[in-house]
Amino acid sequence: MGAEQPSITLHSTWRFLIGSTIGAGAVATAGTYGVDAAGFNLITTVLFVAGWIFVAVVVLDLPVASTFSSTGVRRRMLLRRQFLVWQPSDSLVRARPSVVRHEAKLSQGGLVLRRGRRKYLLVDKAESADEFAVVIDLVDTSGSPGAVVDLTSLSAPPSSAPPTWLYRRRRWRPDGALGR
Repeated sequence: MGAEQPSITLHSTWRFLIGSTIGAGAVATAGTYGVDAAGFNLITTVLFVAGWIFVAVVVLDLPVASTFSSTGVRRRMLLRRQFLVWQPSDSLVRARPSVVRHEAKLSQGGLVLRRGRRKYLLVDKAESADEFAVVIDLVDTSGSPGAVVDLTSLSAPPSSAPPTWLYRRRRWRPDGALGR
């Protein structure tokens, strides 16, 4: 086997993951309870269906982490993995910051892969400047033939943004990084 290609893993925040799970679970529980108590009527049926769709989205499509390499990005969700190979129509953009957050310093959201009309959330918060530089180095394939990812509308994160691995296990810490 060949040597492993360079890559970097960016992580979603615990607040995003836990909050999404609790919110979807609460709606699904309320809908299930409503159907159990009152039977299927308009309100309980809508709540039941919407709640379980929210649960499916949380476990199947919200990224826990995304690993970037020169060939593509691997999204890791709770119950599945997805590898997206870079294509010429791809572009990396920023997600809008969450409306729920009360942090005035939050000016940018995380990374989103835009492929045509479809958008794939890669990470929910802005990465650190060092992580951003590594992502750009890995994704910028303008010198090589084949897929070229559009990075023109991708803005740099604030210099004060902490790394995404900060509250993760020690194994996610890059070599040479200081402790917490």
